[in-house]
Formats: sequence, structure tokens, C-alpha cells
Amino acid sequence: MKKLLALALAVLMLLSLTACQTTQTNEQTDGEADGKYVVGICQLVPHDALDAATKGFTDALTEALGEDKVTFLTEMGGGDTATCSPIVSDFVAKEVDLIMANATPALQAAQAATDTIPILGTSVTEYGVALDLQDFS
Repeated sequence: MKKLLALALAVLMLLSLTACQTTQTNEQTDGEADGKYVVGICQLVPHDALDAATKGFTDALTEALGEDKVTFLTEMGGGDTATCSPIVSDFVAKEVDLIMANATPALQAAQAATDTIPILGTSVTEYGVALDLQDFS
């Protein structure tokens, strides 16, 4: 089941990254895309379950895209919710292609930091509550 979930996430990420790459290609003045992606990962705290989610994601995406096509910038929040904001702000400044937010505070920080970079949240119990979404089911 874990491998199926990781594969499903990888497929979703590929679709998101492909959409980002198409947009970037259209926006580039030289018209050439290098086909490489940078993924920012903000994880609240080292923890067996969170570490496994991050590893499953990075392994699946690396397998799907190839080791030379994806670079991961992984940062830990050190268990401090407030630390997630500068981490994801740095990812936004670096114009990463995707942000993977591991745990609710990381997801909330990513959502507050950007509305242009795709965000994947994991290890979040209730997305509607975490992101203050109305009529979310």
C-alpha cells in the first residue's frame, strides 16, 4: 500500500512539474528548458513517520524523473512552527518548481508564502482545518 501511495504521489508530482516546466518554457526568452526540477522540502521535525514520508516522496520522484533531473532542497523546522516560514520563503525566493510541506505547520507556511508554486502537503490530518478552507470535505 505504501508503494502504491508513493507511486500515486509521484504521478501527481510529475503532472504538476510538467505543468510548471511548460509554463517556464513558455516564459523563457531563449526558449530552452533544461528539463531539471528543484523541489523544496520543508519538514517540521525529524520523526520516523515524517522521515519515511519524505524519503518515500524523494525516492518515488527520483525514480520517476531520474536522478539527474531533480534536486531536493530539504530543510528541517527543528520542531519550531515559526521556523517553517523563513524556510518556505527561501524556497519561493529561489523559485523552486514545487514545495513539499511535511506536517501541518509547514503546509500552512507554504500556503501563506506563495500562490504560484505548486505545494504538496503530507502528514496533515485535516487539510480543511489546516488551511482554513470553507466547505472543504
